[in-house]
Amino acid sequence: MARTNGYVYRDYRKGKSGNKKRRFSLSLLLFIVDIIMVVLLLATAVATIICAITPNNDPARLGTISTIALAAPIIYIVTLCVLFYWIMRWKWSLAFVTLIFVVVGSFSAGKYYRIYFKQPISERYPSHLKVVSYNICNLNRSDIVDSLANHAPNIVCLQEYKSDSGFVWNNVGAKHKYKKNRHINTTAKDDADFSCEIFTNLPIIRQGLIDSLPRYNAIWADILYDKDTVRVVNLHLKSTTITAQDMEFVEGHKYVLDSARNTKIRSITDRLVENNIYRSAQARKVKEFVEKSRPMKIIVCGDFNDTPLSYTYKTIAEQLTDTFIAAGNGYRYTFNGFFKLLPIDYMLVSEQFNVLSYEVDYTMNMSDHYPVITRLRINKD
Repeated sequence: MARTNGYVYRDYRKGKSGNKKRRFSLSLLLFIVDIIMVVLLLATAVATIICAITPNNDPARLGTISTIALAAPIIYIVTLCVLFYWIMRWKWSLAFVTLIFVVVGSFSAGKYYRIYFKQPISERYPSHLKVVSYNICNLNRSDIVDSLANHAPNIVCLQEYKSDSGFVWNNVGAKHKYKKNRHINTTAKDDADFSCEIFTNLPIIRQGLIDSLPRYNAIWADILYDKDTVRVVNLHLKSTTITAQDMEFVEGHKYVLDSARNTKIRSITDRLVENNIYRSAQARKVKEFVEKSRPMKIIVCGDFNDTPLSYTYKTIAEQLTDTFIAAGNGYRYTFNGFFKLLPIDYMLVSEQFNVLSYEVDYTMNMSDHYPVITRLRINKD
């Protein structure tokens, strides 16, 4: 009996010892995870602050730091995950600190994600001005023509319009009842692949280019609509010059194993910074033109090649309404790349417009961009 009791006693001690080892292993694991989460908290806190200050500072001043805002959606999601972790760990002081940065980041997140509760526009306004902005990536395809025709827009702003595709777009004009010479043809022999075009089935009173912006990348037209004159500005700002190989390098996580990753990452970053600075100068010119155009009714649209947390966007959008923020729903992205996280195509309007709807047509995936479609109504009051 004693032996049996001894056996039982020793078995109990072994079990207790095993529990202690498991508890120690679990505590050690949680400690390591806590350290990782603290590091993530510090990193996301710094990144959130950078995202908050980037729109208000010229990229020439921020340099490489200005590129961090590209990852703003990812930064915000990681910050939310860190917050949930601290809540589950019942570490309320760290959860409170994380919550501060979640709140700060929410102001930026609102430029990417919105919830729209208003009723359908057809029930409120029978008539409206429909505008489409689309970077067609030099494509000359009939399916683009047909898809645009299905939207039946009043104004179509195209970027990267190919000059030798005129015969196809004349067919678009027939579908939309455009008449000859009722569109702005500003394509040029040099850099024609990056030129802009404005089509409309409404009368054009005046038209021209924005000075100091090369390659016909900033055009405007005064269009007569409902006895009002609307100035439409179509932009295609400086490209990021990020190639398909660069995108594959980033999206495929090849930088993890690539022996030359530091050189490639530096090359990508340097190009991003250089072109951020270039676009900032373009943005100031556009803003100056918009200010001189007031008090006209203004629509500014196009491919800005920059995110909502950029100096470029902030400069142009100042004193204008982003139609997505006014009437968008869900998460917006307009670039078919970089994990489908980036909105770089916009439509901004002056205060005389009521924004009735905003949408991005994700069924039109012919280009590396998606078209932005907005319905507007002039505020008669």
